Amino acid sequence: MSPRMRIPVAATLFAALVLLAGCGGNGGPGQSSTPPATQTSAPPTGQVATVDLDIVIRADGKTTSAEYSLQCAGATALEASKHPRAAEACELLAKHPQILDPAPANQMCTEQYGGPATASVTGTVDGKAVGREFDLKNGCGISAWNDALPLLVDQPSAN
Repeated sequence: MSPRMRIPVAATLFAALVLLAGCGGNGGPGQSSTPPATQTSAPPTGQVATVDLDIVIRADGKTTSAEYSLQCAGATALEASKHPRAAEACELLAKHPQILDPAPANQMCTEQYGGPATASVTGTVDGKAVGREFDLKNGCGISAWNDALPLLVDQPSAN
């Protein structure tokens, strides 16, 4: 290969790597990438985050198929929780509070469809209102749902 050809080939390879780097996940618990900046602030040192959430799952995207309530003191599930994976969900939220942050608006996502299922998570974390919608409409939604799986209990299959 001539020296003149090496520069365009190297530039093309670099551009391809930059584009591929943008296709990574959102840095959730199952991934090795650095998590995004979190909008859900941690409590001051020495205090335990309190969580009081309602989770509504709609397997068909319309009709409520499951409802859960989750109460946590830090990573510890409280007895008032009505959630089948409460201990795991509280641990997840203590380690990754950004799970409840809104999804980035201009995120590039693969066009794969995981089904019609949706989930709504509303309530408070340390007295601050939170609300997050999950769906399986594309690769970003599937990834976010998988990252939040202990909170959302399971991933309904496409019908």
